Amino acid sequence: MNLTYPVIITYEDDVFYIGFPDIEKNIEDCFYVTYGDSFNDAIEMGKEYLILKLEDYENDKRNFPKASSILDLKNKLKNNQEIVYITINYEYEKSLIKLAYVKKTLTIPSYLDILAKNKNINFSQVLQNALKKELGLEG
Repeated sequence: MNLTYPVIITYEDDVFYIGFPDIEKNIEDCFYVTYGDSFNDAIEMGKEYLILKLEDYENDKRNFPKASSILDLKNKLKNNQEIVYITINYEYEKSLIKLAYVKKTLTIPSYLDILAKNKNINFSQVLQNALKKELGLEG
């Protein structure tokens, strides 16, 4: 499930501060929840904050907040503020935090099974590596 939220970035004293008006209710009360020494660092920190905050919503059985329109926010910005959007695949990001493993059953030709067992090949590791490659997640 992809979720996108606006982020208010405030640049002040060589630091990029991050605020989430939808998570913190409104722009007037939006306080800085994290920061970074660079734009990219601040966005990564904001992404981590967003994932953890949405997990709190989920654990409390609350609906995720609705994302504001850029039109609702842009007229309220100060000169040193910009709006950017952070998009996350919530289920994927959450699974990285918990690193939950799931059991999968698969069917392969018997000759592959025999040859792989003779070489002590770890089926789970091979499947994980192949899926990461196929999904472009190799790092």
